[in-house]
Amino acid sequence: MATIAEAYRIVLQLLDAGRRSDAARVCISILEAEPESALAANLLGVLYEEAGQKDRAWSLFRRAVSCQPQVSAFQSNVANVLSQNERFATADTAYRHAAMLEPEAADPRANRAPTLRALGRPADAAESCRGALVLDPSHANALHNFSDALLALGELEPAARWAGRAVAVRPGADALSLRGAALTALHRWEEAESSLRAALRLSPRAADAWQNLGALLAKAGRDADALAAFAEAAAAGPTTSFDSQHATALLALGRAGEAASAFDRALAARPEDAGLRWNRAFARLLGGDWTRGWEDFEARRLDDRAAPPWRPFPQPVWSGEDPAGRTILLYAEQGFGDTIQMLRYVPLVAARGARVVLEVQPALRGLAAGVEGVAVLVARGEPLPPFDLECPLMSLPRVFATTPDHVPGVVPYLRPDPERLARWRAELGEGGGPAVGPRVGLVWAGNPRFPGDRLRSPRLAALRPLLDVPGVRFFGLQMGEGRADLERVAMPAGFTDLGPRIGDFVDTAAIIANLDLVISSCTAPAHLAGALGVPLWLALPRAPDWRWLLDREDSPWYPTARLFRQGRVGDWSDVAERMRAALAALTRTV
Repeated sequence: MATIAEAYRIVLQLLDAGRRSDAARVCISILEAEPESALAANLLGVLYEEAGQKDRAWSLFRRAVSCQPQVSAFQSNVANVLSQNERFATADTAYRHAAMLEPEAADPRANRAPTLRALGRPADAAESCRGALVLDPSHANALHNFSDALLALGELEPAARWAGRAVAVRPGADALSLRGAALTALHRWEEAESSLRAALRLSPRAADAWQNLGALLAKAGRDADALAAFAEAAAAGPTTSFDSQHATALLALGRAGEAASAFDRALAARPEDAGLRWNRAFARLLGGDWTRGWEDFEARRLDDRAAPPWRPFPQPVWSGEDPAGRTILLYAEQGFGDTIQMLRYVPLVAARGARVVLEVQPALRGLAAGVEGVAVLVARGEPLPPFDLECPLMSLPRVFATTPDHVPGVVPYLRPDPERLARWRAELGEGGGPAVGPRVGLVWAGNPRFPGDRLRSPRLAALRPLLDVPGVRFFGLQMGEGRADLERVAMPAGFTDLGPRIGDFVDTAAIIANLDLVISSCTAPAHLAGALGVPLWLALPRAPDWRWLLDREDSPWYPTARLFRQGRVGDWSDVAERMRAALAALTRTV
């Protein structure tokens, strides 16, 4: 009869020959002869796991650990099974123990990363992978999981680079699919599609790859192809992320009702996921279901993945009860445009008898100084006075039961500083000389750090045809990184760049109040024009932000706004042509 050592050699030979069933039978024989053989138990567990017999594998991994608890590889296998069964906190403990047992082993550090991602700790996942890659720079799992963590952190260019390295080391469907997802996030559509289709050639039933392809095609505006890809993903056996990714794709296609239903299905499986509920809010609001949308929007308070994280206050949240005689802190939490849009509610809160403390971003303090009903104005970062209740500005539509048919839309609700207004009136030349036609302010790009800015900002080159309309004086209001476009686009003599002379939003408000029209992308100056009651033409992407709703040319938020929507994702030419024609018609009537 063969010795135990000889039996182990036979197992290894059978594994090298690909005879896994025979190797399993020999492992069983070893365990019958030597029940305490941790190595045989572990090897047999690996074989059962590969065969999909998870319960038997789990039992054998635990048996191996109980026999030899100081072996890192055995602890790592136990951690893998715990993670697969969504026992993430326990799995994390096991991975850390495995790494401690063998400090030079890359495996436990690389394999720990998906567990940390599941625990909502992508930064820790990336750090764990960095540690693995120091030990083994070509570790395939570490490369893959590092890219995945970077993608979750929004570090898109590095995520794509590391995914490329993962593909080079192990060119399988998983790595190609991840690379495709990273390239999709960078809007490198052709490269992303090529990577995803390469993944599907290797693994035609790879649900993740089909889902990622569907998400790509949705963002690229290829509706029918996107829906077909998600149908393939469903047929392949949808993953745990299927409904949420499908919902996000439907939202990108502007199919708000279907997206909300898909989020419903995702939430049925993960009812405590605040991020999913927050995303469902966007779908409901975009589709006009504001009553339920505002309720879902409150989930942002509970989303521990939100950036920046929520600010906790010991004071209770105001939800609409009688505030008379009490001091309420109303505070900005999101972007400049969101704050400007929601300042309309501040006088309504004061009118109900509350003493209002208003906190805004420092850049908006001067602009907010003229808002009616504010008892104390504070810039974020300054000490807050005592208050009884708190309510973020973005929660006020819910408090006031705002629907598309009942928006506090009286404009203007912001007014320019009189001195600045007079100064800019003189500088823009009102009343000086013969009539020269309408004065039009132009903004072509938003904040590049906003996740969807590449899709929502037309950029100067796309709007350049407008500047050829005769009889119009154009004034550039663009601030920030979008100003770099001026170095790449030849501008006509009738264009005046005011950017270098704009000191703050008070200046911007005074300039806009002296204009006949503002043409803008979806960014803060557009909201400011609407709040000042100045005519606004808004260039919108095919799948717009929730506040602009769908299939309408007007906005309940801003009565002076006219919406120009894209027909195809990424194609601003039709928007620019319709704006150019409308502007030419306007000059004939002025």
